[in-house]
Amino acid sequence: MEPEQKVIVSVAEDRLDTLPEVVVALRAAGMKVDEVLEPLGTVTGSLGSGTVSALESVPGVVAVERQHGYQLPPEDQPQ
Repeated sequence: MEPEQKVIVSVAEDRLDTLPEVVVALRAAGMKVDEVLEPLGTVTGSLGSGTVSALESVPGVVAVERQHGYQLPPEDQPQ
């Protein structure tokens, strides 16, 4: 099974006063919310049952970025 795609959602500065409502709408669009960073206007989580375009269509959302993970090899393995 493929791991869920992690995303970072940026909320418009003029919508920060309604950030809780934006988070509810993101959840309704299928996002699994991990953390809400209110001072930054950022919400982190995974796509869950949603899609990037569904999250982008939420009023107040200005950007949806996919997180990219990197794994270093164990120290005892040659490079």
